[in-house]
Amino acid sequence: MRDDVRALIFGPGLPPGGAHGTLTVSVMGVEIAAGERSRRAHVLDPASAHRLLTLSALSTTPQAATLKGAQRKTRVGRSMGHVILAAALALPVLLLLWFLSSPSVIAGWVAGKVPVDQEVAVGRQAFDSLRGRLKLKDSGPAFDAVQSIVAKLTPNSRFKYEVHVAEDDTINAFAMPGGVIVVHTGLIAATTRAEELAGVLAHEVQHVELRHSLRGLIKEIGLRGLWAFVMGDLGATLAGQAALELTTLRFSRDDEQEADDRGFDALVSAGIDPAGMPAFFKLMGEKAGEPPAFISTHPLSEDRERELRRRLATVPQAGFTPLSFPRWPPDQE
Repeated sequence: MRDDVRALIFGPGLPPGGAHGTLTVSVMGVEIAAGERSRRAHVLDPASAHRLLTLSALSTTPQAATLKGAQRKTRVGRSMGHVILAAALALPVLLLLWFLSSPSVIAGWVAGKVPVDQEVAVGRQAFDSLRGRLKLKDSGPAFDAVQSIVAKLTPNSRFKYEVHVAEDDTINAFAMPGGVIVVHTGLIAATTRAEELAGVLAHEVQHVELRHSLRGLIKEIGLRGLWAFVMGDLGATLAGQAALELTTLRFSRDDEQEADDRGFDALVSAGIDPAGMPAFFKLMGEKAGEPPAFISTHPLSEDRERELRRRLATVPQAGFTPLSFPRWPPDQE
C-alpha cells in the first residue's frame, strides 16, 4: 500500500521557501521525491498530515509520538482558553446574581477587606471634593466643643478623627469613611445641652467605627463596586463616588440600631450622660413641618427611642459629670 501526499520539500539545493514535491509512505518507509539527500517535508494539507500519523509506517516512530504530544497540548490549551473565556463572560452575571441575593452581607464582606488606610484616603478625598461647597467654621467655641466631645468618645480608635463645623442652619450631621465628621451649626443650635450633641456625635462616631458609611457606599454603587473589588481597583472607584453618595446616604434600620447601641456604650464608657441621645432623637422626631435633614439620612423610629429609654433606665445617673462649657449652645463666632 502506498500513500502519496503533497508537501513542501526543504533541503540542500532547494529554494529557501521549499519546493513542491510528493511525500510517499509505503510499507518500505517514507520516500521524498527530491533526490537522495537528507530532506525535510512540510505537509500542506492538515487532513493529510493527520492521516499520515495513523499509518503503521509512521505511527510508531519517535517523531510521530512527539508530534502527537504537541497536538494534545494544543488541544488542551484551546480547551482551557475556551473555559477561561466562558468564565470571564459569565463572571459579571454571576457577580450580579450574588450581589442581588444579599447586598448588605456582601457589602459588609467587601468593606471588611478594605484596608483602613485606604478607607481613610477615600473619606479625605470625598471631603476635599465637598469642601468648596461648605462654609467651614473650624475655630471658635462650637468647633472646640465638637472636637472635645469626639476626643472623649474615641480614645483608642484605629481612626484619626477629623471634625468640621459647617455654617448651615439645617439640622444635620454626617460621617465619612475613615473618621471625617461634619456637624452643621443648625444642629448645634437645636440642642439644649452639650449631652445632646454628645449623643449625636456618639452615633456618628459609631457609623465610622462600624464602617457603616463604607459598607453603605459599596452597597450604593452596587455591581460597579463589586467588580472593582474583583479587579483590584476598589479604592479608585469608591473615591470617585464617595462625595456624590455619602451626604445623602440612608443607613439601614439595623445600622441605625447598631450605631445607637454602640454609641450609648461609648457615652457610658466616656463618662458622658447617655440621656442626651434619646432626648435629641425625640426632639427631632417631634419637629413639625418639613423633617430635618438629619432625619432624612438617619431615619428615626419609636422602637429605637424606646430601646434607648429602656437601656437608660438601667444606668445610674449619679455616675456622670455634666459636660462643662462656658455657655450652651456655644457661640458660633
